[in-house]
Amino acid sequence: MKVALYIGDHAADGLMARLGWWVTRLVQKGAYGHVTHCEAIHAEHDDGSVTIASASLRDGGVRSKRVKLDPAHWWIVDVPQWDAARSIDFLAETVGMKYDLRGAVATVFLGSQDAARWFCNEHVAAPFLRSSGTFGPHHLTAICLSLGDDITDEFFRSRA
Repeated sequence: MKVALYIGDHAADGLMARLGWWVTRLVQKGAYGHVTHCEAIHAEHDDGSVTIASASLRDGGVRSKRVKLDPAHWWIVDVPQWDAARSIDFLAETVGMKYDLRGAVATVFLGSQDAARWFCNEHVAAPFLRSSGTFGPHHLTAICLSLGDDITDEFFRSRA
């Protein structure tokens, strides 16, 4: 399965959202601290668009949608051990569940998760990793790159 990791600047977001993303980048450690969001890629379409799925604060929770990813804002990693069909089945079980802001914050600060809610990297990794809610986007990036390969250039070249 391919995982899309957001490395954009959030320039189109409002002031409060940009502040939240700035704090996210500030508190995350390591080489991947600039990654603020992730998505499972469930399908690739002939028009260059993809169907992505995860939990999104902006969209209110767990959802899937068809989008065109901007190569200036996304990093794509192929994790061959992760099966997209398993992720799609998990999405079917969780679609519509609310976003877990408290859980996302708890990946870097004291706090706890809400078992009935999800945040992005927790949702993407849940079918494949135990305790997926303990990882922030920067952790998930390191895990994905350890298991798979950065295919960003070839992914976007094939959509040009």
